Amino acid sequence: MEVAAGKLLLEVVTPEDLILSEEVDEVTAEGVEGDFGVLPGHINFLTALRPGALAYRIGTSTTRIEIRGGIAEVLDNCVTILAASRA
Repeated sequence: MEVAAGKLLLEVVTPEDLILSEEVDEVTAEGVEGDFGVLPGHINFLTALRPGALAYRIGTSTTRIEIRGGIAEVLDNCVTILAASRA
């Protein structure tokens, strides 16, 4: 999917369902080695997530989703969260 300039595509997936697919400005999550934030143009990486809050910002509005751990992949302005389940 083509992502608008200055945006990230955030997809949150559980074994049961696609929870979210949205263009966002910023994503923050709780990694096993510490919290991290992702902005457009971020380096590609893969990390495990702790249970806790996943937050994303669109403009000035921030939304939080509670997840029960999982994996985050950042690849070419796409952030994919493979969550164990939604809390």
